[in-house]
Amino acid sequence: MVLLSEWSEKMQADTLPKLLIRNAEQIGGKVAMQEKTLGIWRQCTWRESCQRVKYLSLGLISLGLEHGDRSSILGDSKPEWYWAQFSIQAAGGVSVGLFTDALASELRYIIEHSGSKFVVAGDQEQVDKMLKIKDELPNLKRVIYWDPKGLWDYDDPILTSYEEVTELGRKYEEAHPGAFEATIAKGEGDDLAILCYTSATTGDLPKGVMLSHAGLVRGTERVVPVLGIGEDGAYFSVFPGAWLGEQVWGLGMHLVVGNRVCFAEEPETMLQNLREISPTVAPFSPRQLENLISTIQVKMTDAAPLKRLFYHLFSPVGYKLADVRLANKPQATFWKLLYALANLILFRPLKDKLGFAEQTKTIWSGGSALSPDAAKFFSAIGLSLRIGYAATEGSGFHCAHRGSDFRWDSVGPPLLGAEIRITDEGETLLGGGTALGYYKNPELTSKAFERGWFHTGDASLVTDDGHVVFIDRVSELGELASGYRYSPTYIEGKLKFSPYIKDAVSIGGKERDYLSAIINIDFENIGKWAEAHQIGYTTFVDLSQKKEVAAIIKKDIERINRVLPEPSRVRKYVLLHKEFDPDEAELTRTRKLRRKFFEERYHELIEAIYQGKEEVKVEASVKYRDGRTGVVTTGLRINSIEAG
Repeated sequence: MVLLSEWSEKMQADTLPKLLIRNAEQIGGKVAMQEKTLGIWRQCTWRESCQRVKYLSLGLISLGLEHGDRSSILGDSKPEWYWAQFSIQAAGGVSVGLFTDALASELRYIIEHSGSKFVVAGDQEQVDKMLKIKDELPNLKRVIYWDPKGLWDYDDPILTSYEEVTELGRKYEEAHPGAFEATIAKGEGDDLAILCYTSATTGDLPKGVMLSHAGLVRGTERVVPVLGIGEDGAYFSVFPGAWLGEQVWGLGMHLVVGNRVCFAEEPETMLQNLREISPTVAPFSPRQLENLISTIQVKMTDAAPLKRLFYHLFSPVGYKLADVRLANKPQATFWKLLYALANLILFRPLKDKLGFAEQTKTIWSGGSALSPDAAKFFSAIGLSLRIGYAATEGSGFHCAHRGSDFRWDSVGPPLLGAEIRITDEGETLLGGGTALGYYKNPELTSKAFERGWFHTGDASLVTDDGHVVFIDRVSELGELASGYRYSPTYIEGKLKFSPYIKDAVSIGGKERDYLSAIINIDFENIGKWAEAHQIGYTTFVDLSQKKEVAAIIKKDIERINRVLPEPSRVRKYVLLHKEFDPDEAELTRTRKLRRKFFEERYHELIEAIYQGKEEVKVEASVKYRDGRTGVVTTGLRINSIEAG
């Protein structure tokens, strides 16, 4: 039997499980993870974490998991997700992440397409989805769950608990001493580590991107130097494990750096738990940041008069200093003193409420475009916001801001080790450690990965100071009848900065003379506003079509139009009767818009906007506050905004 310490000294840490072994040996007594459970923060050291992975991995091997076998994971981001992925990979297998809000049909496609032999599920809700589709998955051998609540009376033979598999692993080790270390030692950096299924923004079926251990490690190592986090730092997990962002910021950084990962008790308590931790690095998706801003803005409208006064009085001070910092100009003493006062009275308490105390040095964002208005807001309140550019097929981040080198409109300069090219047509190509291709799709692989370069489909440009500016998807750049070209994503980002707008889609086209928008109201924020102004309503459908609601949305659009170039201003808008829904394929599971599908689905509404109609009749499903559901016919008003 090979001793762990002797073996770890000889190995080359070129796979994720080898990095886990290294950390268990070198910093084994340090806290690797902590999770809020029943109101208590429970900790787990690196040595304990490695032991959990060891026995779960051996248990999977005893159940028949072999080298190269795929296994899926379905659940919220928890320590068990991390342990499941590391265990699958330690056994020589390939992990496949699944989104918890995916429909059973979506899960069936990915599990079947990947050929997953096992599914590790979080709780009763996810187990129920699996039981519904298990008979349609001939390759599926076991469903292993980690939260037994509500599952005590389930007797389906396909079900096995996390603890039962762990116990099988203990028995397997007794019969095969050293098997865990020997299996990991066989792994190589070029081995397939994960299948990461794309969000399918174009409306096609998700594609399984094949990422190697070495690719993930390199992708993480590229971004770690600019994150400002070390072995003693804390990362708060806010992303689903199925998303590449969590694979890099979470699992990858955890192993490469050796930092602590913190998990919320429930998704609903995330902000409260975040405040208790105040992590070193706080990454958020653009949508999460926009939601945070909306929450702040609405709470300020409901705040006491003195708090509202301070907010409106000191916010311009923050924006003034943010502009000065961006321009790298010296800060005048008067403004520095005024900002210190604003920070004491407004910005520091506000950051504390959000969970960003002194330990949180930087907020990171990536995955899709972030509105410059949102970036300015966080800089104004004294938080260092950094944006990165990543692609699943690129094995992680290729651009990011660093230090004081920040621009509102860019995703930063290329990272050390990243290779980026911009074609004559403006498309971004990525090289240097990209994915191995698309699983079971050699034709698409050869098309997208050409001569070592991945064609992203993203339109970008490079500034004189070396920053990469993301414009939009090449396929989604719009053009009006006048020939004027515009970025729908940029306009939508401006619209979503309003606390009353949750989502927006800008509509145009070569056959159209002006832009219009289909808008989702923020039901919670608009609802509070309506109650404060004594406006009665029953359902989302009812509230969205109130004339008073259309009026306040109009004010926000007029404000946004004033800072947009004249041809890209919104001339007409419709408040949709329902929220954009990933279950109806309008959004991806990472909440990105499926633009082509959306425009096809609402073709009749879009045509009515440009035909000069004032209203369109639609049927809408409604759910009343007493739990009853029904279908109503409602008219969606088409609202106009005067030019100028």
